[in-house]
Order: sequence, then C-alpha cells, then structure tokens
Amino acid sequence: MTTSEHLRSSTRPLALVTGAAGGIGVPLVSRLVAAGYHVLALSRSGGDEQPFVTPIPCDLTKPEQIEQVVAQIATLGRRVQALVHCAGVIVPQRMGGGDTASVSCQLAVNLEAPILLTMKLLPHIPSGGHVVFINSMAALVPLEGSSIYTASKFGLRGFALSLAQDVRKRGIHVSSVFPGAVDTPMLKREIDNGGSPLNFVTAPATADGIAAIVMGLLRRPRAEVFCPSSDGILAQLMLMMPRVWRLILPILLKKGRKGLRKYLDGQGRC
Repeated sequence: MTTSEHLRSSTRPLALVTGAAGGIGVPLVSRLVAAGYHVLALSRSGGDEQPFVTPIPCDLTKPEQIEQVVAQIATLGRRVQALVHCAGVIVPQRMGGGDTASVSCQLAVNLEAPILLTMKLLPHIPSGGHVVFINSMAALVPLEGSSIYTASKFGLRGFALSLAQDVRKRGIHVSSVFPGAVDTPMLKREIDNGGSPLNFVTAPATADGIAAIVMGLLRRPRAEVFCPSSDGILAQLMLMMPRVWRLILPILLKKGRKGLRKYLDGQGRC
C-alpha cells in the first residue's frame, strides 16, 4: 500500500504541522500521534516516515512548494482536522545593518507562509477543525535588535484575530500561543547572534510544555494563550500604554540580563 493509499484508508484524523523537525514540532508530532492523529509533518528536509507520521518536504520561503503541498493533500480526499503553524525563524539585526535576504526569510517563514498555507488549506478544514499559530511574546513586546521578527509576529497576531472572524460561521476554531523564550536550538542561535535579554525576564519554557498547551487548545479551544500568563498580562498592558513600557524597560532589561546569565550558567556557557 502506498503512502497516499494508507492515508486515504486511515480512520485517524489528519493534523498538519509546519516546522515539524524543529524544537516545538518534534514533541508536538509525538503528542498528536499519541492522541490518535495521523500527522503530515512539514519541514525543509522532510525526514523519515514513522507510524502515523508522513513527512513532507517543504521550503516555506517558496510559495510554489506550499501550493504543491496543498495540491497533494487535496488528492487524498481527506479533511485536515488540525493545522498547527510551528515554523519560525529569527535573525537578530539592527536596522541599518544586516542584509535583505534575512529580512525576506523572516517575513516569509513567520508571516507569509502561515497566511498562504492557511488560505489554501481552508477548503479542506471541516467544521470543528482548528488552526493554531505558535506566535511569540514579540507579537506584543517590541524587541530591540529584532525589528523584522517583531513585525512578522505583530502581523501574525493580526491575521489570526481577523481569520477567527472570517471562519467563525464555518465552525473552525483559531488559536494563538504566545510563548516567551522557549528552550530550543532557535533560542540558542538567537543568543549567539545578540538576541534580546527580554527573552529571559522569566525562565524559558520547554518545547514539550508548549506542545502540551497546543494539545490542550485542540481539546478546549481558546483564542489566545500566553506563556507564562503573567508575562502576557504585562505585555498587553504595555501595548496599551507605550509610555509606561519605556519607563519600565530598563528594569526588565536588567532582570532579563540576570536571567540570561543564569540560563547560560545552566548550559555550561559563560
């Protein structure tokens, strides 16, 4: 039996996960399989097929590959019960420096790809289906030195909130998760390239912890979840009052630098 035939005959609901080979994607795929899903696992490299996991290579910076993936799914004749956008990329750089390629990559992966994939896949998501965006606290808190990443995450939040209104009458749920820092290879690369100390105002979450939050949302939908919730309250307050944000920013940066040192000590780095 071919992969396509196996998927057509499977009684498991389908879930599609982008960034499936990344930090949050790996434990999320495992949790989805354990919960009874068959997972279409998108990543740049594809990966090895496992029981109830079908790897699909896809470079999210290339719209034509996204369209090919959706066309491939359409041939299955199956609905996608859960679409989870995990893929993300950050390249810290101050305006006036850096390169346009990194700008294009961040906007493509963090914002354009989730929009395009969701738009193209919506006809294959049934009533009761769910779209989940792994966003970032950067969608509420501007990160110095990461303005492009921040812009992409602000935009993603706006898209998710508007999408929820567009699909409400179809019975499709839309949720966003806003972690602070998550202890993944992406965070380590960000640190090495001068990322913001604000990531460490509170201790980084684990990738599996964020995956568990996503599973909770699939069982009981909510529009937005902030992790930790205390950071979410502060971030939303500061978003409404930018002047207060500027006043407390030095305090948060001091706390963040202390948290970064503690994190690096725990990693055996100095």
